[in-house]
Amino acid sequence: MLLKDFITKDYPVLKSFDTGQHALSLMDELKEKHIPLVINGIYQGLVSDKDILEMPDPSQPIGEPVLFAPSINENSHLHEIIARIARYQLCVIPVVSPDGSYVGVITRDKIIEVLAELCNADAAGSVIVLEMLPQDYVLSDIARIIESNNAHVLNLLSNMDKDTGRLMVTVKIDLEDSTPVIRSFERFNYTVLYHFTETEMIDEALQQRMDELLYYMNM
Repeated sequence: MLLKDFITKDYPVLKSFDTGQHALSLMDELKEKHIPLVINGIYQGLVSDKDILEMPDPSQPIGEPVLFAPSINENSHLHEIIARIARYQLCVIPVVSPDGSYVGVITRDKIIEVLAELCNADAAGSVIVLEMLPQDYVLSDIARIIESNNAHVLNLLSNMDKDTGRLMVTVKIDLEDSTPVIRSFERFNYTVLYHFTETEMIDEALQQRMDELLYYMNM
């Protein structure tokens, strides 16, 4: 999946002669907080609603102020795009060519759509969350345990818990009933923190309460 496949090229831009009021109107129409400022085809910066509200007179042209100008190159990787959007809390990230020419934007909504596709979010299956020490993480071992139960990895994500220093590994597999896989993980001394079906988290305490309720109903 290439960056060029999800660039929005018809996203409105601002010119130096546009007024602050016009900018706010566009933002309200788009339901977004950022719009690129482009002059003669060259990206200048990203105008926010806060910038406009701080103008002495929003009925005046924006002009060519020195602005915050985050951007990504049209050859950037998806990971870099996500990092920039998250770091600067952006709703859009402008895309520029090597010479600084404005190409378009990538919206946060589009990133979510792309991530959903990459994560197989709509695929039937279940999700297992493992916890381990970083040095115990061996991808091939995790895959082997899953595949030994006639299941397949649809997606795998990992992140470090800053408080504990332990690694959290989230795996989506193509089995809706993940019980055999979970038992295998536990046999190999993996800590299974959570496991989810498509619609709910399977919690042992909740399951116990349901069993108790069924028991009393059958009395």
